[in-house]
Amino acid sequence: MAEEDNGWVLDSLVNFLRGPIWNVPILTFIEHKSVTFDTHGGPGGEGSGMTEEEERQTHQEYKTLVDFMIGSYMEDMCISPEQFEEACGKAAINTPFHQTLFEQVWAADDFEVFRRMMIQKNIELQLQVLEILQQRHGVVPQSCLPTSDLSQSEQQVLEEVMRKSLEEHQALQTSLDEETKELELALIESREERERLEADQMRERDMLHKALKMSRTAEQEGAPHPTPPPQPTSTIDPEELRKRQEYLKGQRDRLLALKQKERERQLADYEQTNNTRPKSARAARKYMSGSTLDPQTLQVRRALAERLKAEVIDQE
Repeated sequence: MAEEDNGWVLDSLVNFLRGPIWNVPILTFIEHKSVTFDTHGGPGGEGSGMTEEEERQTHQEYKTLVDFMIGSYMEDMCISPEQFEEACGKAAINTPFHQTLFEQVWAADDFEVFRRMMIQKNIELQLQVLEILQQRHGVVPQSCLPTSDLSQSEQQVLEEVMRKSLEEHQALQTSLDEETKELELALIESREERERLEADQMRERDMLHKALKMSRTAEQEGAPHPTPPPQPTSTIDPEELRKRQEYLKGQRDRLLALKQKERERQLADYEQTNNTRPKSARAARKYMSGSTLDPQTLQVRRALAERLKAEVIDQE
């Protein structure tokens, strides 16, 4: 491939990263695995759902998935690792992309970035549950729901999930017990619960941004990653807080199931109209079916992460 012809490689890949073949397995993995990552303590610390060893194993699984998907895409497009690395080093990216795409790729290469991304996703899911509860009770009009941190495709997924969730809730309204109704009302009326989650989200977003910027420095100079600030103290009764959080978790699991179903529908629709990437589509299907992915190590993932970093971080 001539040097001047390499530009299409990166633009084609960015379009791939924006599509359902990438989004379905990657976002499903991130969301489902994020539920055991929380803001309390460091890796494996107090309040964490896993030990540090388990968190690092999850990171390895994620790295394998990212490499597998990128590798499948390269096979579909008949791109060699050498061609890809050359394009990453010389070609410009002309296709717009959401920063979350960069985070998804870079997280495969850096455990702290991965962990911060997972914690942020956990918080985001809980906030989305609150939005759904508010919508159910008519507290916030759907048109006022925040969308700033979601890509267009993810916003479409969330809107469809909210619609289906509202329909299900209306069908089950008469069968809800009083305790459940009281919990829902307490959650949507409690400013503290929302403010706590929003404060966690802002803090974790800042921590993720710092981790991204320090990642290269940490590799080159052994610099430590940033330490999160202390958690705010809740004024809610501990038992009541536990009940609310448990209910939020249950609703979060239901949200995950609805999102996965909607993403699989998008993937099926995409496959019906696009048959140019059969290996990538099979790779996505393989993951969604629960099959074990074959471990692959691709140096091109690092090349891609470096190129996206230059587009996002080094331009600031």
